[in-house]
Amino acid sequence: MGNEFRVAAVFSNHMVLQRDKRLRIWGEGADGEHIVVQCAGQQAEGSIANGQWSVSLAPVAAGGPYGFSVRCGGEQIEFTDVWFGDVWLAGGQSNMEWSLMHAAEGAEELPEATQPQIRLLQVPRNEYEDRAAAAEMEWKPCTPVHAAGFSAVAYFFAKKLQPEIAVPIGLINCNWGGTSASAWMDMQRLMADAELRVYPDEFAEQVSAFDESLYAEVRHRYDGAVEEYHRKEEAGASKEELGRYPWPPPFHPYSFMRPGGLYQTMVRRVSPYAIKGFLFYQGEGDAHRPVMYAKLLETMIRNWREDWQDETLPFLFVQLPAFGCDGDLDGEQWPLLRESQRLVTNRLPHTCMIVSLDCGEKEDIHPKRKRPIGERLAITALHEVYGLPVQHRGPRLLDKQTAGDRLILTYGDVGEGLQSSGNGQLAGFEVAGADGSFVKADARILDRSKVAVWSGQVKQPLYIRYAWTNWTEADLANSMGLPAGPFRDTVPN
Repeated sequence: MGNEFRVAAVFSNHMVLQRDKRLRIWGEGADGEHIVVQCAGQQAEGSIANGQWSVSLAPVAAGGPYGFSVRCGGEQIEFTDVWFGDVWLAGGQSNMEWSLMHAAEGAEELPEATQPQIRLLQVPRNEYEDRAAAAEMEWKPCTPVHAAGFSAVAYFFAKKLQPEIAVPIGLINCNWGGTSASAWMDMQRLMADAELRVYPDEFAEQVSAFDESLYAEVRHRYDGAVEEYHRKEEAGASKEELGRYPWPPPFHPYSFMRPGGLYQTMVRRVSPYAIKGFLFYQGEGDAHRPVMYAKLLETMIRNWREDWQDETLPFLFVQLPAFGCDGDLDGEQWPLLRESQRLVTNRLPHTCMIVSLDCGEKEDIHPKRKRPIGERLAITALHEVYGLPVQHRGPRLLDKQTAGDRLILTYGDVGEGLQSSGNGQLAGFEVAGADGSFVKADARILDRSKVAVWSGQVKQPLYIRYAWTNWTEADLANSMGLPAGPFRDTVPN
């Protein structure tokens, strides 16, 4: 099996190859055999050593379709309908995984989902595998059938982006619901860091008492609970009748939730397939350590960029929306994690974050509206990656001044002016005096770029914060409807 000539599974018919970059093509075979790769008028040759081969092609401009062949001795593998364009990898957990057919916009969108210049690749979701057992994958044209089960966020991203840049778009779907960012990075990086090794240490403790003889029964009961939940859901049961979704699944040593696991079984299967950049929507699975998340995500980004051998690869990601956190509406786990996400953009170049506060649902961790998320990622890419003059972010706080018993905030990126859903009245602001005790505040838009904030309970406001609860109805936006992001003044101890 190890001597069988093959091309890495990420290459197939209908694929999009990254334009304007040197491409690495790789696979397996018998030692000493000669490899010849031909595509777009180029030919590259190499030899197989230690069961592996790799060759590279010079950069090619956008276009197609091309043929693509790989020859080894008397064997030849041919791929057809190959295009050069821009390839984006969509990673994360369930909100990136969430399929188009289950999105709020799905029923309306699917009949329109024939997009010949968009191609889709689903990386198989495998908990644990050896190389021989690796599931196959295949690039597919974007059609209603193929798009239905694909990431809705990634689909709406590509649909918005493709007409603007007029080149083919390839989407690599590499995500799994319920996962920590620690599952998507090299275990060695986690173990080498005194703080981050808490993730593998915690998992080791969770499986320390694992009993294989009991696991089958525990798993059977869990699967039955999930089936019952879905049966009630399909029968139209109310949220009270449904209760909470059974989670988490029983732990076992090869769980998909294990640190470093999906990095090996999924990410490594597609790196270093040349790409334009990353899309990422994750964080819910790490809300129990919100402050540490900044370091965790930053380390993961560095890991991925090193694997793709490009420290400038754009990394566009979604800040978590508002969520009721199972009744803990006023808690601050999610505000702290949102803050950690924002800190990553300050620390790492070529990272961009979109605000999604207004897209959340109080009682559902899976907001059904995915079009705004995908389109905001797209306009961010248009501005930050492609350099086009589009308004891509919501109001950004520039200045804070005290005026008597009020704080006056000045915002940039307001477009034609600030707006809200409350006829100029704003929700989500809190102020504090010298004692650092925050209370809900009144707020009103003063003019195109200024907001006044005050409270009858605080005569001399010194500190302010915005959208600093798990669930928030904060509604400040610019004229394009893009929301302002959460922030807080740090109160001295």
